[in-house]
Amino acid sequence: MRKKEILINSLINDRIKYLRENTDFVSAVFDSLIGYAIIASDFDGNIIAYNEGAHHIYGYVPDEVIGRKNIEVFFPVEFIAQGRFQMVVSELLEKGRVACEAEKVRKDGSIFPARILFTLTTDKNGRNVGFVEIAEDLTERKLAEELTQQARENAARVERLETELRSLADLSSPPPTGVTARMYGVVSLQGGFPDTFRKLTENYAELIDLALEQQAYKVDHDISGRLGAMAETLGFYRAGPRDVVDIHTTALKKKSRAAATIEKKKAYSGEGWIMVLELMGYLVSFYRNRAQGTVTLPNQQTESKNKTVDTKEEENE
Repeated sequence: MRKKEILINSLINDRIKYLRENTDFVSAVFDSLIGYAIIASDFDGNIIAYNEGAHHIYGYVPDEVIGRKNIEVFFPVEFIAQGRFQMVVSELLEKGRVACEAEKVRKDGSIFPARILFTLTTDKNGRNVGFVEIAEDLTERKLAEELTQQARENAARVERLETELRSLADLSSPPPTGVTARMYGVVSLQGGFPDTFRKLTENYAELIDLALEQQAYKVDHDISGRLGAMAETLGFYRAGPRDVVDIHTTALKKKSRAAATIEKKKAYSGEGWIMVLELMGYLVSFYRNRAQGTVTLPNQQTESKNKTVDTKEEENE
């Protein structure tokens, strides 16, 4: 068995040597395109060349893969099992060039989206001897696209919520002019009450971490209850949807800068998106209840409490 393995490795190495000497795909381009993973393979999947960009994207050093790994190791198991890779090779032989988007696999097992270009390679006699795969990691681009889409959806929701808040304001007694300006976003919470804005932002950032922990470890941190309390605070300051967005954006930027991985940034973005929508919903509910006269303001709570104490004292006398 050992002799057979040695023989197979010898044949592979001879094949690699032949292809390196007789084909046109080993050139300076492999080492110059750091942002792209470039891998050259024969039709058996043996890796012939592997550039620095591939090392950066996949995590393997060249000695780990050249002559040792099959190119299929960079694709998800189901991609191979479903025959999709073989379909790519067949189309490649027919057309000479194939481009697609697919998932790829890093050394640590993590999967990432990629744009891939396959091209045939020939030897000096013009015979097809293998192919080159050029892959671009789309992780950052996909994340940016998701954030852009979330921003668009968020802006649309802000407009809808502002419209509802204005209609609710019309149903309640008009507050002082300065308060109205803050409520409609003319004077922001950040500009009018910077200390309150900072505390709310810190609280919101903490809630993002707790929400991820709650999701990962199946514990209950009462995120909804704390968001509801935050909405009440925002309501007492006559904050509007744009103040909520400012809090969300400031907290998310801080968390994203501190995140160690792209996956962590994506988790913050996803959980933050859910939270900002929930917080806005609570704020609208607050103003709706206020319009209906069912919200008690802090000074009213204090007056009510004092009256209760006075009554009890009179009864005791």
